[in-house]
Amino acid sequence: MHRLVLDGGVMWSGSYAIGDRSAQLRGNAAGASPSPFTLFSTSSEVGPTASAVVRVGFTLTPRLVIEGGGAFGRPRVRAAIAQDAEAGQQQLEGEQLQQYLIDAALVWHLPMRWGTRLRPFIIGGGGYLRQLHEERTLVETGQLYYGGVGARYWFHGGSGTTRGVGMRGEVRANLRREGIDFEDKTRVFPTVAVHLFFSL
Repeated sequence: MHRLVLDGGVMWSGSYAIGDRSAQLRGNAAGASPSPFTLFSTSSEVGPTASAVVRVGFTLTPRLVIEGGGAFGRPRVRAAIAQDAEAGQQQLEGEQLQQYLIDAALVWHLPMRWGTRLRPFIIGGGGYLRQLHEERTLVETGQLYYGGVGARYWFHGGSGTTRGVGMRGEVRANLRREGIDFEDKTRVFPTVAVHLFFSL
């Protein structure tokens, strides 16, 4: 029997690097091409953040659900300065971003149960990433792909084929392409999410 599943909760995202840079001067050593002198170097990252999540799913079969959703968070860009010839290492809090994610996924409930109410699943999907700089004058877009595992626990009901309410938890590995970055690289970071769900 096909059913609608509504989810809402919180997702915690881990940090990921967005590039390194060095400030250098021409060296004064002898020779036609002296080695440059490094004034300082910086490493930057998008810091960890919590996001609000809303999802809507539709049961195709008792084991397979197609779902889509959105998330909103406000991560901060952080920078670390090292190898400074005049000062020690420093940690700087940079601008705070507005970050939106719209995605779609398939959820496959494994053919097993832990007790009568707990059921594990595998999830995989991808979506559109939109990041706004702090003054909202510049927008960066990218793509996000992910895979993970999780479980649903029913407080009432007990399967994807009956009405019910419960809690859902999951862990994902995420691959982010494009978006705010100083290098053309694919970034990997983890997320952990906890939702309440309603099966209608």
